[in-house]
Amino acid sequence: MQQSKLVAGLVIIGAFIAGGAIGVAGDRALRPNNPSGPVDSRTFWNRTATEWGLTSAQRAVVDSLMDAQRKKISAIYKPLRPTLDSADALAHLVSDSTQDALRRVLNPDQQKKLDALRAEMRKHDAARRARRMKM
Repeated sequence: MQQSKLVAGLVIIGAFIAGGAIGVAGDRALRPNNPSGPVDSRTFWNRTATEWGLTSAQRAVVDSLMDAQRKKISAIYKPLRPTLDSADALAHLVSDSTQDALRRVLNPDQQKKLDALRAEMRKHDAARRARRMKM
């Protein structure tokens, strides 16, 4: 019984580490020139307009199109927002209980690494929520 708990714990740790690695790799692959973190759409289009050499007339059209897109997408998500928020809260409860179980399997040095990884993930989640609230 004890061995199966250990195996289950190691599988959970492996899944957690693999998920974190995939998330970090995906983030870096999608933003290779911005190691500081997520980029909002305005920052992205500012950089893109410069890189593409858009004229001021083109930029005005692009900005107008992107503002219209933001408003339309925001309208789509507005009725879903309460459901998404409660799902986020439930997901946090599940995550917290999993983290507590993980901590019981790890030694103090590994717990510090888990804490650092979790802090980084929370920072990214906060940035994502902030971007979502702008919509």
